[in-house]
Amino acid sequence: MIVVLNDNGRSYAPTGEALAAHLRALHDTVGEPAAGRNLFSALGFAYLGPVDGHHLAALEGALRQARALGFPVVVHVRAVKGKGYGPAERDGADCLHAVGVLDPDTGRPASSRPGAPAPSWTAVFGQELLALAAEREDIVAVTASMLRPTGLLAMAERFPDRVFHVGIAEQHAVTSAAGLAMGGLHPVVAIYATFLDRALDQVLMDVALHRLAVTFVLDRADITGPDGPSHQGMWDLAVLQAVPGLRIAAPRDADRLREAVATQDGPTVLRIPKAAAQGAIPALARMDGLDILHRSPHRPLDVLLVPIGPLAPAAMEAAAALEAQDIGGTVVDPRWVAPVPEAPPALAAHHCLTVTAEDGLWRGRGRRGAGPGMPERRPRHPRVQSRPALCLHPARATVGAARRGGTGCARHRPGRPGRPHRTPACRLPSARASPPSGRAR
Repeated sequence: MIVVLNDNGRSYAPTGEALAAHLRALHDTVGEPAAGRNLFSALGFAYLGPVDGHHLAALEGALRQARALGFPVVVHVRAVKGKGYGPAERDGADCLHAVGVLDPDTGRPASSRPGAPAPSWTAVFGQELLALAAEREDIVAVTASMLRPTGLLAMAERFPDRVFHVGIAEQHAVTSAAGLAMGGLHPVVAIYATFLDRALDQVLMDVALHRLAVTFVLDRADITGPDGPSHQGMWDLAVLQAVPGLRIAAPRDADRLREAVATQDGPTVLRIPKAAAQGAIPALARMDGLDILHRSPHRPLDVLLVPIGPLAPAAMEAAAALEAQDIGGTVVDPRWVAPVPEAPPALAAHHCLTVTAEDGLWRGRGRRGAGPGMPERRPRHPRVQSRPALCLHPARATVGAARRGGTGCARHRPGRPGRPHRTPACRLPSARASPPSGRAR
């Protein structure tokens, strides 16, 4: 077995732990016997290096030598992250590790140029957290080696003693946050949604069961496209609902984001996507904890749309399209994905069709994301049939395909095609509903 150690002195940020110091000490051992003097030899590995990772001939020679040994060997390769691109080499934060479209001359994000798109949700979160930290001295931040990608760089620069960088160790980040909360602080753990799966045990045992005021901000909590299958933020919504006492929020705009981050009376999860943040979406009214975003005037209660977080604009567009077909629509933002507020299930009983739109995983027996709370808690109604909603299917996790569904009135089951049934309470085009068992197909 050949282990290639890419030693560039960084994870995202510069490394400064004991292992990093040990590797630096090995730099002076070139040409000297390594046995007994380094960690790898003590573990039974042969050791070759350090080798200049940018000198291809030297690197190839070391790899051939390692292959010829015939037993476990570590090839210690020294490299410079961002080698050859000046802006990356000069970037002390993370050597431009996580960037999108940028100006090739300066290395700055293209969004910083005049006329660029709206800032990302990550940038909005970073500014909101910085403002809250300036107001409240109890707010601290924890990151698993991702200051810039999760929006914490601005806070780290202004309040360096209140931002804790624990390296690529999500479990340690969560348990550290639990200790900070027990000490009277309000820790905000900023992490990619997909990586919190590694620390589920700590979220449950160290935070949730103790009802600690820890806020988890899950970046990339959506389909992230070119980041690859491992970075798709589609698992957390289903997995975290099994954690008792954990509240999950999905803000639709920056105002709701600030409101959720400031919550400090129990463990909270805040989901934000990778996309650009949309402008403020005001509510027409707030009823029992949910925000009513749209109501079709002078029309019956035909369709109830329950979008999760940033999907609110799409739901409002759908409601407008329904109105063009003389179908009444109501759009509500539950604000909290879990636990499901009382109001949405109650409203569902008065609509002929209820559809939830969410960017989470489809899970067992047709239950997933926010959708489960709707049929489980909705009062019984003779016209309403439970169905799955708009969400993601695990069989297509790598591409983020969506599955369609909703809840439909019994009048419009398969086998009753034709003109819509026109009554004051139910006048929708015929729709495919699930079989009587309520299980998805």
